[in-house]
Amino acid sequence: MATALLTIGLVAIATGFQYAASGLATGGGETAAVFLAEQRMEQLRARALTDFTEAVLGAGTTTEHCLSGALAGGSSNCQSAPVAGPSYTRITTITDVSVGAGCPPTPLSCKEIHVRVTYRPVTGAGELNQTRTVDVVTVLGPRA
Repeated sequence: MATALLTIGLVAIATGFQYAASGLATGGGETAAVFLAEQRMEQLRARALTDFTEAVLGAGTTTEHCLSGALAGGSSNCQSAPVAGPSYTRITTITDVSVGAGCPPTPLSCKEIHVRVTYRPVTGAGELNQTRTVDVVTVLGPRA
């Protein structure tokens, strides 16, 4: 009887470790995705402070693929071509906002920046069957 109770308890603990490991992997992936989204947003803010009419701030969508292992040093290794292995996809959409809500008249209208990062976290069972997404949106205006 004691052996059966001990076995049930150990199985429960092992299952708890599996869920904890899955939660840690998901949290780590979420943190990296938020880092990538905020990093791109800050890059664009810095460019807007220098030259609001710069081509990189033009309306349109860009897609980058970032290798997950490259985030450990605090920088990302993002490129336009898909990368092998666990990775993040970062899609940046820039839309020109017309006059209103405090935006000056054209040609220096505001810009809505939407950064979406998607990734597939490794589950406790070692599967990559989920897709998770992080969205960051802001509006930039020219400096007066």
